[in-house]
Amino acid sequence: LILTTVITALVHTLIPDHWLPFVLVSRAERWTVRRTLAMTAASGTLHVLVSLGLGLALVLAGWGAEQAVLGLAETLQSLTGWLLVLFGAVYMIWFLLRGGHVHSFGIHPHHVPEDPDPPRAPGSLLKELSGYTLTFIVGFNPCILVIPCVYGAAQMSTMVLAAVAAAFALFTVVPMVIMTRLGLQGTSRLTS
Repeated sequence: LILTTVITALVHTLIPDHWLPFVLVSRAERWTVRRTLAMTAASGTLHVLVSLGLGLALVLAGWGAEQAVLGLAETLQSLTGWLLVLFGAVYMIWFLLRGGHVHSFGIHPHHVPEDPDPPRAPGSLLKELSGYTLTFIVGFNPCILVIPCVYGAAQMSTMVLAAVAAAFALFTVVPMVIMTRLGLQGTSRLTS
């Protein structure tokens, strides 16, 4: 059960919607690597808490409530997916209106990810909100696949449940941070 949880966490965390938005917004907003990784870790932690919370809700409600809990999880997944699309569209429009510019390889501001955060400027509140909004949207998207692992672990013992929860947390948050860091390194080569 723990191995299944680890594999589930690793595979689902490699999906780009868990880390790529942080890479892209970080590059556009000139976040430091440290800030980007902190936002990613915070989002990963929220993601783990929401996923485990739904699993524990199923345990507390009993297996008969499976459809209700899984229905809620699927609704949250769908909602957060649409929120991520909406966030991207609004962010793109805002980015273009505030002065992104064109090169032969696309529109972007100039920066290097290791640069310190720029001083506060007009519109900086929106920049702050974009990071927190992204952190919330990605984090609030539950992993439905871990719910049966949590339920099964709870039927065994509190120790197994704790081990499954710890494995899911570790193998979700750490890979999200690693993939974000690798994404930042890879995209740093795209700047002129």
